[in-house]
Amino acid sequence: MNENKRGFHIDMKLAQVYIPMQMYGETFEIKQALKYGTLFPELYRPFPPQNTME
Repeated sequence: MNENKRGFHIDMKLAQVYIPMQMYGETFEIKQALKYGTLFPELYRPFPPQNTME
């Protein structure tokens, strides 16, 4: 393996991702999507409100 001046191997992969195919399905209405921050219901993950001032 070849090394550069920092000691890293030049021909070495740093990372490889796997992204499964996503099916385009149900979507929120535009106003609801803007409120939730996503067009897709599968991606909406609300967090319960928490009191951080204890």
